[in-house]
Amino acid sequence: MDIAALSSAMSYSQLHMNVGYALTAKVMDQVEDTSAQLLEMLEAVAPSDLGQHIDIRV
Repeated sequence: MDIAALSSAMSYSQLHMNVGYALTAKVMDQVEDTSAQLLEMLEAVAPSDLGQHIDIRV
């Protein structure tokens, strides 16, 4: 087997994996930011005394 071709294929494979890892990390950061924003919006909408009282009718 040609050493140069093997080296080139391994380099391409490593580059492909590194790009995949970088893209995954970027997407995870974006999802984390979006989730934090969604939680802030939900906290702003929900009443603060929600779940503190129980209405009982006899």
